[in-house]
Amino acid sequence: MECRFFVRNFVLFGLIASSQLRIVVKEVENNLDNEINSFFQMINTLEGVMGFYCVITYTGKVDLSSSLQQRIMEAFPLPIYTVGSDLGPVNHHYLSAQNMVVALFTGLDDPTLAALDDTELRFGKVFVILIYAPPPNAKNTFNMDFIHELFSWCWGRSLDRVALIARGKYETELWSFYHLEKLRPFQTENPRMFLLTLRRDDYTFILQAVNDPPTIFWYNSSEQADVTNGGNISLSGPIGLMMVNFMRFLNVTMEIIPVPGQQTSQYEIFHQTDGRRVDVVANMVDDNNLKFSPVLSDLRLCVLVSNRRTIPVSKYIGRVISPGVHQIAILTSCVVFMIKYLSHGRRSLLDPFFNTLRFNLAFPLADFHLNRLPIADKFIEVFSFFFISLIVSSIISMLSTVFTTGIFEPAITNAETLRASGLKIMTDDPTIPQAFKDDILPSSLADRVILVDFPTLFHHIISLNDSYAYVVKTPNWNSFRLYQQRMKSETLRIVGGELCSKSRPLRMPIHPRSPIRFFFQYYFEKIFESGLSQKWREMGFQKYREIKSLQKLPIDHDMISRPLTIEFFKSFILLYIGGMALSTLVFIIELLLNRYTH
Repeated sequence: MECRFFVRNFVLFGLIASSQLRIVVKEVENNLDNEINSFFQMINTLEGVMGFYCVITYTGKVDLSSSLQQRIMEAFPLPIYTVGSDLGPVNHHYLSAQNMVVALFTGLDDPTLAALDDTELRFGKVFVILIYAPPPNAKNTFNMDFIHELFSWCWGRSLDRVALIARGKYETELWSFYHLEKLRPFQTENPRMFLLTLRRDDYTFILQAVNDPPTIFWYNSSEQADVTNGGNISLSGPIGLMMVNFMRFLNVTMEIIPVPGQQTSQYEIFHQTDGRRVDVVANMVDDNNLKFSPVLSDLRLCVLVSNRRTIPVSKYIGRVISPGVHQIAILTSCVVFMIKYLSHGRRSLLDPFFNTLRFNLAFPLADFHLNRLPIADKFIEVFSFFFISLIVSSIISMLSTVFTTGIFEPAITNAETLRASGLKIMTDDPTIPQAFKDDILPSSLADRVILVDFPTLFHHIISLNDSYAYVVKTPNWNSFRLYQQRMKSETLRIVGGELCSKSRPLRMPIHPRSPIRFFFQYYFEKIFESGLSQKWREMGFQKYREIKSLQKLPIDHDMISRPLTIEFFKSFILLYIGGMALSTLVFIIELLLNRYTH
């Protein structure tokens, strides 16, 4: 695996002579056949490893026995772009893919090198192979000074994936370079030279992080002192643990630079004020121009809503009984009250009031009382009692059911139902209101967004408060969702659909001149295949719970129907006691009045 690692990644540094990619060198002759043969052996191996899409040739005025372009086309099914070396930089737009540049030059003053100063070739966009073809009978200037000057010229123009094929004193030589505080040319006999130099010089990478929990966050601890070289800051979260283990994989150290504040949906790459180069920013950003970072995840801004939002008990009657029933009950009560009052002549208002209350509660009337009623009351009592009893028993049955099992608001499935629910949308990200206004999220909900600070938002989410909706980023929610892992039915969920933005790829900013860019691609592929990212997500969230003192995970309430407890009837018992006390008080008052009036 180690050899393949160097082949696929260190080759981008020019380390292209590992045990799987040995370029056969030959004795020097008076033509370029050996150099061209070495070149074809190189491209033959690299094409299978790196998957080139095209070859761009700069041949200048070098005389060849046969066309280099023709030989490449005969050997490889790749498109060929031929650039005139005497035109200077042409800034062509090539395929955004893995391309190879082949340039034959006669010296450091050859116009071919000037033509390579092309913005489309910089920062590792292409793999450059330079073939040194000195004029016949010219003085041999190929030495370390020449090599260093050539590679310095390349580094100054951001051509940093370069291999040099040149005629040495006794054989064809293959050179490359890397930049580690200073430019270091090397021959490819030792493919481990780069890591040996890293460890010998005790080189420290600089990593910058903005808190974006629980995906990436830093905390004060020396747990990772083996990586931070004794530092008192550690990283966690799936991204933080990935970077820490990446440094352990390379057997190097890093310095963690924490940046205050919080990550928002509009990512910003910070820079060091002291001029030091930050090798990597351990935050996932939406930037497809990051050539050396694979897609780590995808980002969607989503509205987080309640899964089953319960209705308060005080609103049960209004939800179970329709408004029409209330209107009919009021109208019926008025009619009964008038009949009771007028059918008995002049009488106290309390008598028809209590009779109307008894009628609406479907309390039966004794026979001797029924016989004494006027004919109108008898018709009301006889023909309405059954209907009123049916309605009252039906309402009691429905209320008993919902008091026992609960009643829930309609499910939120789209922007329309979310707006109908009346919920406010809470966020701590100041860029989110603009996302609604720009219709990244439904613009119809823009007036429902409220901006709060992070502690307030965090408190509402960990308490699983379903009285609000929330805006979350899917990478963060994938980790924080573990908070509900013990629940049979999650309280908060992502609906998806129009309540989520379009998916965007997330990458991690790596400095275009940091050596990390050549290692990380391979490392992440292996991590992705092994499934370690899921393990780190769980470990990172466990650390986040530890820091935030969230040791107890919530469990959902038992949704199985159960009998109502005595506490539920507390208010009704108090009403009964109050009624009995009122009755006693009225009795005492009447007793006293009768005593002093007679």
